[in-house]
Amino acid sequence: MINAQQEQRAITLRQEGMSYENIALETGLTDYKVKMLTKGVQKVKPINTPFDKSVERVFNLAVRPQGIRDYEFHDILHQEYGSTWDTTTGRYISKYDDSNKKRVKGKVRQRAALEDCNTLFVADWVDVEAPTTSRKFLEAAAKDLMSRIDSHVNEYMERHSARWTEDSEEAEYARRKQAWAVEHYLLKLAVKGYGGGGGGGGEPLARLQERSIALTDLLEGTPDLPMASGKGDWYGETPDYYREPARNDPFLDHVESQGWLKEVEGRFV
Repeated sequence: MINAQQEQRAITLRQEGMSYENIALETGLTDYKVKMLTKGVQKVKPINTPFDKSVERVFNLAVRPQGIRDYEFHDILHQEYGSTWDTTTGRYISKYDDSNKKRVKGKVRQRAALEDCNTLFVADWVDVEAPTTSRKFLEAAAKDLMSRIDSHVNEYMERHSARWTEDSEEAEYARRKQAWAVEHYLLKLAVKGYGGGGGGGGEPLARLQERSIALTDLLEGTPDLPMASGKGDWYGETPDYYREPARNDPFLDHVESQGWLKEVEGRFV
């Protein structure tokens, strides 16, 4: 005697792509009965690609009231798209890129719209139990930091302003450019990875210091003074590998390109 459980099993197996003949063998139903039960049943596309698997996993977390955190999102992509071992850095490098992230998020939001539900992608810094309060705290902190930075920049300009004895449009322009450069150089010294683009991989601090010391020594007329070793940085790290630095200081690059720096034991001095 055929029961509802057999019929539902036949429908499920057909959705999974099983043939009529095998469904009949699996359920004990006749071929004719299987075809009648599964008429119009659409085969479900198997979830077997990194993209499909990522969408499924991300969607299930993104529809939660607290949404999905950035680290959870990236962990899923890292697991599903895989990674390769980089022998020069001693780290696993994820195979997904920004286009993969954008595509997965887009598909998740599209599915949410079809299913009439909401999705949330939440930055890791957010306190989900007090989101507004946590945001306002950081906004106030940022305002305070920028005020302090402005204060240091203003003090620097009072002491070291370019062409301070001149009163002309050209001199004023030079001072504006100097103030901008002071602010950004200060941020490079204080904020690890500042100026490195989306990846946060700015020029290593030790490298920036070497180039800056070389330049100021040349201007002082003392290019042969001992320099920093270049090992480690102000954060106590000793990396074995440095990425190619982002070229954000044209004048320092010019100094180097002119051969004004001589290399001693792997260091420019």
